[in-house]
Amino acid sequence: MLIQLLTDKYPGMRLWLSQRLTAVIMASYVLFFVIMLIVQRPVGYEAWYTFVSPAWFRFATLLFFVCLFSHAWLGVRDVLRDYIFNLNLRNYLQMLVDILLVIYLAWVSVILWNI
Repeated sequence: MLIQLLTDKYPGMRLWLSQRLTAVIMASYVLFFVIMLIVQRPVGYEAWYTFVSPAWFRFATLLFFVCLFSHAWLGVRDVLRDYIFNLNLRNYLQMLVDILLVIYLAWVSVILWNI
């Protein structure tokens, strides 16, 4: 049943499912982050540095932001398709969103790996 829904017969189903999966990943990360904050309670620069410096934490944070940006890309794409009827304007706005999301992802990567 699920395989049949993900075929070319229903083209939007894969995008819908990927947006829901990114939402689940982001919610799991936020829950995990809050639990870690409650358990460790970092206070001061050194405590925060040791809190965010492990490589697994940086990978998890990068995964969170990749999911966030892909989730945002899908949502903005749907909003632009629904409300911007001029095709040229819609394409320019989508290109602007794409460029900004790539810049933001590069910026997050620089922040995470230059700790």
